[in-house]
Amino acid sequence: MPAQSPDDAFPPIRYLGPDDLDRCVALSVDRGWLPEKTKWSLLLAASQTFGIDAPDGRGLAGAVVLTRWAADYASVGMMLVAARYQRRGLGKALMEHLLAMAGAGATVTLFATDMGRPLYEKLGFEPVRRNVSFVGRFKPGGAAGAGAGAGAGIVRAATAGDLPAILAADRAAFGADRGAIIGRLPQFADAFAVIEDGDGIAGYAAAWRNHVTSTVIGPLVAADQEAAKRLVAHLAAGVTTTVRLDLDPDRDGLPGWANAHGLEPAASTLVMAHGEIAPRGMPERLFTPISVALA
Repeated sequence: MPAQSPDDAFPPIRYLGPDDLDRCVALSVDRGWLPEKTKWSLLLAASQTFGIDAPDGRGLAGAVVLTRWAADYASVGMMLVAARYQRRGLGKALMEHLLAMAGAGATVTLFATDMGRPLYEKLGFEPVRRNVSFVGRFKPGGAAGAGAGAGAGIVRAATAGDLPAILAADRAAFGADRGAIIGRLPQFADAFAVIEDGDGIAGYAAAWRNHVTSTVIGPLVAADQEAAKRLVAHLAAGVTTTVRLDLDPDRDGLPGWANAHGLEPAASTLVMAHGEIAPRGMPERLFTPISVALA
């Protein structure tokens, strides 16, 4: 059922679907974000997207995405309000609607920019950890990358038959079912790799274009740092654009290794949570998110 907008000048909040793809892309461009048409297509298909139509008839006044991982666990992404409708209460209305849809008692997480953080704090979100995007042309080889070429297990391209094992490895690490998104990675990603040990698939990673000049490596799930490095090196070897890794800068290992391989710290965000953060899965195996739109 449509929810009320902040004032009568705006239509009610409504569900957005695949037919709204061009409106979502235009909203991203309006705010100076990349168009990311492929990512919007994924989110509109696999998540719940809410929006407010612009009263002037020019697309959307605002939008936000809710992705459910469990009955009590979800994430927020793509929180956007058109520049001409800022400071009208749309962001607050969309977020309050999203939290209501997530359900009482649910833990909801997000990656907050400096611009969005004041609103999230007012709504009760609290900091969990830092996130830094490491971006650049990946430089293989060298002493700093020795660990990426050694270690147990075989890194290879994923196949359709690997998907059940990939989903199981992801569920064990994340502590909830991300199958609605992970199951679409073979079609969404430009490259998809797994690492196998004697017991089967122990980790995986995907590489996907978020723009013609940039490729994100995420999600990245692995048993340890060395396996994570090998997966990144395998995928980055086939990339002709800049590479982006979203990493916890306070976690030893991968940030320094990425920097030594040509990836420089760029944009910084803050992972925040609304509700109690309960222990889930094996967080030490989670190295990069699917996207900063999917905390």
